[in-house]
Amino acid sequence: MNNSNNQRLLPCLSITYDQWKEQQKASLPVYDPRRTLHPVKKVNRRSRNAMQYKQIIGSTEDVKDQKVRKKKVAQNRNVVDNRTIKRSSHECYQIFLQTPLNTSLCLQLDSQTLVKTLRKRIARELGLDASKLKLMMRSTQLCDVLSLEDNGVKNETNIEVKIHLADGLCGGADNNPETNITKHPKLSERELLALAAEVPDIYRKLAVYLDVSKSTVDQIWEDHHHSGVQQVVFVMLVKWQQSQSKSSDFRSLLADALGKCGRVDMAEKVLEGTVLKPDGTRHNDLDVAQCQEELRWTYLNRICHLPKYPWDETDCISINDIYTDLSLILEQPTPCQPLKIPLKDQDEVFTHETVCGNSSTRIIIQGEAGTGKSTLMVKYVYDWAREDDLASSPIRKFKLVFLLRLRDLEESSKLEEAIMKHLLPHDTKITASQLRSFFEDHSEDCCVILDGYDEFRHSGLASAASDRSIIQMINNDILRKCFLILSSRPAKLSDLGKCLKEYKQFEVSGFSKNKIKNYINKFFGQKKGLASSLIDYIESNNLDVGFAAAPLITQLLCLYWLNDAESGDSKTVEATLSVSKLHLTLFDFLEQHYLAKQMTDSDFDTEGLILDLGRVALKSLWPPNSQLVFSWKEMVTEIGDDNVTKACAVGLLHKQEGTQSKAHHKATKRKSSLSSWKKISTVEFFHTSAQEKCGGEYLAHLSQHKEEEFNILMQDLKAPSDALNAKMILLFACGASEKAATLILRHLANLFTREFQPDLEQFFKGELHFERSKSIQDIVDLCLMCNFECEAKGNLNNELLTLFPEGMIMFSGITPQRASALSYFLSNIHCPDAIKSVTVIGVPRRGTFFVPTETMESTSDKTFHEYLEAYSKLSGEELNQKLQQFASNCSEVHRAADIHGVACALASMQMWQVFHDWQKGVHFSIKTLIKSLENIQTERLMVRSVPLHESSAVLWKLIEDRKLQELTHLNLRQTGLVVEDVSKLAECVHLLPKLKHLDICQNEKAGGALDKLSKSLPSINLEVLDVYCMRATPTTMKTVHSNLPKFGSQMKELYLHVNYMDEEGANILAENLSKLKHLTLINLPRPDHHSSAAAMQRVLESIALLPHLQIVSLCAGNLDVQSCLKILAPELKKWHNIKEMRIAAVKECAKKMVDEPQSQEFVKAIATMPNLHTLKLKGIGLTVKSFDELVKVGREKKFQKLVWYCRSFLPDDYKIPDDDFVAIL
Repeated sequence: MNNSNNQRLLPCLSITYDQWKEQQKASLPVYDPRRTLHPVKKVNRRSRNAMQYKQIIGSTEDVKDQKVRKKKVAQNRNVVDNRTIKRSSHECYQIFLQTPLNTSLCLQLDSQTLVKTLRKRIARELGLDASKLKLMMRSTQLCDVLSLEDNGVKNETNIEVKIHLADGLCGGADNNPETNITKHPKLSERELLALAAEVPDIYRKLAVYLDVSKSTVDQIWEDHHHSGVQQVVFVMLVKWQQSQSKSSDFRSLLADALGKCGRVDMAEKVLEGTVLKPDGTRHNDLDVAQCQEELRWTYLNRICHLPKYPWDETDCISINDIYTDLSLILEQPTPCQPLKIPLKDQDEVFTHETVCGNSSTRIIIQGEAGTGKSTLMVKYVYDWAREDDLASSPIRKFKLVFLLRLRDLEESSKLEEAIMKHLLPHDTKITASQLRSFFEDHSEDCCVILDGYDEFRHSGLASAASDRSIIQMINNDILRKCFLILSSRPAKLSDLGKCLKEYKQFEVSGFSKNKIKNYINKFFGQKKGLASSLIDYIESNNLDVGFAAAPLITQLLCLYWLNDAESGDSKTVEATLSVSKLHLTLFDFLEQHYLAKQMTDSDFDTEGLILDLGRVALKSLWPPNSQLVFSWKEMVTEIGDDNVTKACAVGLLHKQEGTQSKAHHKATKRKSSLSSWKKISTVEFFHTSAQEKCGGEYLAHLSQHKEEEFNILMQDLKAPSDALNAKMILLFACGASEKAATLILRHLANLFTREFQPDLEQFFKGELHFERSKSIQDIVDLCLMCNFECEAKGNLNNELLTLFPEGMIMFSGITPQRASALSYFLSNIHCPDAIKSVTVIGVPRRGTFFVPTETMESTSDKTFHEYLEAYSKLSGEELNQKLQQFASNCSEVHRAADIHGVACALASMQMWQVFHDWQKGVHFSIKTLIKSLENIQTERLMVRSVPLHESSAVLWKLIEDRKLQELTHLNLRQTGLVVEDVSKLAECVHLLPKLKHLDICQNEKAGGALDKLSKSLPSINLEVLDVYCMRATPTTMKTVHSNLPKFGSQMKELYLHVNYMDEEGANILAENLSKLKHLTLINLPRPDHHSSAAAMQRVLESIALLPHLQIVSLCAGNLDVQSCLKILAPELKKWHNIKEMRIAAVKECAKKMVDEPQSQEFVKAIATMPNLHTLKLKGIGLTVKSFDELVKVGREKKFQKLVWYCRSFLPDDYKIPDDDFVAIL
């Protein structure tokens, strides 16, 4: 046939031959006579369809094709005619069928069985619609009206069963070829979108069967994965459909691919056109009520029961019978340090809003081992699952709550699959796709709790191995509206990287004092005597904060106490009980308990068993590993079947029967889609701390018997974070062996020197960034805790002293544990003069964020407390109103650029007398630490922002016993001293002959004793006296002013601000101040309403008589600013030596603007001060013109700093000078 003939119209079609041929190539292959062996004898039953087929073929074949076909037919006839054996009966064929369900069928059939009959039989076997099936042999469809033999099927032939939409030409379709070509409409975008939501977990496999290249799928993922996996699948399906020809059977192709992927249900919906319901919704709707019922059963019957003994899960009690509320602290980030704000109750994590009024759906609850994180997670789901009236519990707002233990999951675990496996029954009618759909459509109604991020084994959050994985959930890449709670130990949070800032962080601080009592009373029940004796023991030994605050430790103490009572043993727990000792006592208790059950006194090698377990524990927990769950086979391989069985019997290990995904075992070929899970037995230690204890014991064993292997392990701790991750193992190792403690401390000391030596100078000045300072203190804390656990009695001092260059110890953020470890070190030090300075600060210093302390110098405790509550509870406009109220209640005006800036500033202030109530370790006593000072000859002692009132008697006793005679600096700032304390200090201060610096400022309840102290101070040569903000009355200050001449010529700095003076007191001060000839700094008291301008002027005149004075700070008090500047301006011209000056006005006097002439006079007076380089004005309302002149003066005199706390006096359009030395607040 020539080209012209190719272009002619076919007799039965309105298209050309080339067009028809091209369409045939694009469609699925149909019956092809060239590939079929035709019998010699025709069969009548196929004549009709065969003739129709031949008419179409015959009109389109060229001459060459006809000749080839005729030749092959003749050959086939010759083959048949030449057969030597004639069939006397039909042959029986055995054929193999590959079904769309990825299963195989083997059938025994007569060779003359019609294909149509076979197709119906297959449909009955598979439970499918026969009209939707087609049979393929070597990519050729078998004709329905022909027999198997006629279609060329031989014995033991493989036939593939596929799903399609229409019968096609061979199956008796419409005789109109045009109808057949245009019969396959595309799927709508709504259908493709609904389908994409049902098959997100198999879309890459689906792409393979749809012939979509991997590069195309990867590019679609790259462009659209931020919008979710459903969008990726939808775009892929759209692009696939667009790439097909118009004549393609879209539904048949897509259904065939879905069937090969195992989704026959969706394949049928595609063929039937029922992917969408009539209302446009998906079929895959979740039965929420059924899901709630099944979850509640799991929680209430399996999860919400706590073991009475940590090692015996068979003896459980309901969480409601023993649970005691924990204390939670919100860690609010600030530019300098986290602001820790306690919550009223643990349910506030669901309702708390940020300072900007935003609520977060990502929550981290962190806490050290044994603080009760996992128990709190169980309590949350218990509150949700209970059927009684708990409307007040905010977790009840979620329709579905899912609790998953991350130690049971894998890196590739998918959220829905994990829920199906661990929380729902195996015969549930709920499917993973239904859960997925509900998450996507109603994520705001779901709460997912992931317990134990520190126990989750993964290679990192940077890349997720599979879609919808748990890692994507943690990384906040999916389901961002779903409420997620993640629990973890603090050391592992750094793994979260940048996404950590997207989480709101809470800290579990354990039990408060009252909650410890509540728990003990619940534990002992009717045995009130035992409960009372244990509570008395804990309180008398100061264990109720820090040590016993950890619920696990409290539980172990209760068990030990109960065991002593039941056994009649009179021994008691040691007062200096360390974590190592407590766990060792527990292990002894487990051994005795096991032997008692076995009713035998036979030798039981506990030590050998612990070392065997320790070998496994050390390998599984040593950084960077964190394996907590082991297969039974794995543990047996490591320590032997007898030891595993014995460890389970003792209680050290728990055995669990569960399942494991196929990813864990070798994949095998399956002929049917059976379960994806394999039954397996797993074992784990009864608690992570027990695993760490065993690992520490084995590490200590290595230090004594295999030191080379021990050193190799220590070399793995290359960074401070590595050492902190292994903290508990190191502590237990130190508790087990002094040699191990020596080697560990030596390594940590070298690590400390290498990492932090350049930062130490800034650290001791309090200028180092908060995070860096925290790293330094964490390593020092770890070293001291290792020494405390070892109880080496000073044998490790050489290693420890390298941590304190020049004998300086500083702890910012002291806790009970740190105080105990530090006191043990000081009590056993062999070189009394090795430590020169001890600084103990209750909360961390403010780091690099600078906020002038005068901003908050006169704020009352009550007001500050009210603001912190507002900051932690309110949001938006409410918080702004509270801020304005706070500002108006302060003694001076406060202005800031924004609310958050003010909050950060307040968090950085030294208002610790109230703030310490909000910190972890509230009200703990440091008596032991103070007592240990008698063993050293320290020269500087700073106890700051730590409640000292209960421990002050110990300090005064040390002074009276002349144990602190080398002391030159004593700083007791903001320690809650009262009048009795300062009176006692006044009585014994003469026993500190070398004291040069005394700071007792911000102890507002002790101001009444300043008169007694001032009478005693002349007995020593004091150089600095800081009694700032003690709110002493004018009467008391008169006595102080009268004693100034007796202070001696050595007095250089005097801080008297926020103490009050009247007219008489001002006159006494003016008379005696000039006698302090060597004074370089004076911070004047505040005039009260009885003071006059004349008395204040006399005080200012006396300042000019001090030849060495360089820094002056004064407050106008109740004088109006106009009068204050009027008497001040003439005196300024006489202050030739003053380098730094601060002038303030109280709020009542800071509301009026100073007139222009007076402002100009003040500026001119400033210009006459030759050495002035720093000027701070607070509440001084200069005119704009005068302030501009003052800025010019600053430029000429090269000021270092000009600060004006009067932004309210400037117009809104005022342009602030861009000079570096100018600051307007």
